[in-house]
Amino acid sequence: MSIDVTLLPATIPHRLREAEVDRIRRFDDHASGERLRFEYSISASGVLIVWRVSDPHVSAEVEAVFGPAAWEEVRGDLHRALH
Repeated sequence: MSIDVTLLPATIPHRLREAEVDRIRRFDDHASGERLRFEYSISASGVLIVWRVSDPHVSAEVEAVFGPAAWEEVRGDLHRALH
């Protein structure tokens, strides 16, 4: 599933705030043509991590990290780490 992260307005540079800037960052499973999934996890401190999962039997790779003051909403599938 794709992951949509909505950034807080404060993360948009002041000079761009009056323009129609899209605050949603999309990590699209289908955009690359590869067989991959994006999932997310949120640490206890509020850090949002977007994971790239190319093979369910191999560890995922970090695609992006957003600090707790950078994002306000996330939609998509929760990451389930391999143990």
